[in-house]
Amino acid sequence: MADVREDILARLLVVVAAIPNLRSSHRSNVDINETQLPAVVVLDGDEETNDSTDLSMRPANRPTVVQLTPGIMIVDQGELVGSALSVLRSELIKRVLTDTELNEQIVKTGRFGNGVIRYLGCQTDLGWARELHGALAMQFLFKYTLRPEQL
Repeated sequence: MADVREDILARLLVVVAAIPNLRSSHRSNVDINETQLPAVVVLDGDEETNDSTDLSMRPANRPTVVQLTPGIMIVDQGELVGSALSVLRSELIKRVLTDTELNEQIVKTGRFGNGVIRYLGCQTDLGWARELHGALAMQFLFKYTLRPEQL
């Protein structure tokens, strides 16, 4: 059986790892040293349903719509770290939203192709140590149908 959540996260790592000029890519690992920068980290993120408001008598094992919001961190250092992060941000957004396999994974979960991928935004964090360090935290939304019998 397939876990759509795991499939999405695994593919997301493959997609972001292919961004040019990255030295390393990781999943849920924030222990990165300077020799691995620039790096990208896929964080598993949260999953939500709207089932808490569903008071119907439908069986508990019926398919339900899930919204997964993984985080993606891009970390870099250097004189022009802000500009470098902007370039990586653009590449990441383009690659995630246009990846055929990710889109097919989402769409195939729903009977009517109701899957969705959306870019939600980013937050920046700059700081100084020996060099200027920067991080960009990005969030995407993946909406798909969870089918308990397929887990």
